[in-house]
Amino acid sequence: MRFHVWHTLLSVFYAALAVLAYLWLAATQRLTGYLSAGEFILIALAIQRLVRLFTYDAITAFIREWFAGADPRSFRGSLGTLINCPWCTGLWFALVVVFCYFRWPTASWYAILVLALSSVASMLQLFANYLGWSAESRKQACKPMPLPR
Repeated sequence: MRFHVWHTLLSVFYAALAVLAYLWLAATQRLTGYLSAGEFILIALAIQRLVRLFTYDAITAFIREWFAGADPRSFRGSLGTLINCPWCTGLWFALVVVFCYFRWPTASWYAILVLALSSVASMLQLFANYLGWSAESRKQACKPMPLPR
């Protein structure tokens, strides 16, 4: 296993940012320490949508292309690895979304709701596609075999 300086520095930067965000939210008494189940689900769905948007969707391909072909050991290569990894991107977006939710609850709520609804709509579309493909596959499997002449 190779040691990647930029991966390590980005990890340390993330940890420091997370600690500073927590300390600031706690010091300004914005951190309630409690989320309802509904808030938790909406925030999770919003984060999932952001991860999908930046890691896979065509509309943000131009961002991922900025990092294509970069040396994996360079800063640009590390950022490319980060944005192409849904687990990595999820950590960063979770930090940003949770911080924004506690820092600006009213303003963030609208963005979180839009992203969460978009996530649910995407899942419903995937489910509808799956049902359609399954039905079509079953229909093809039930076609009678043509009789030889």
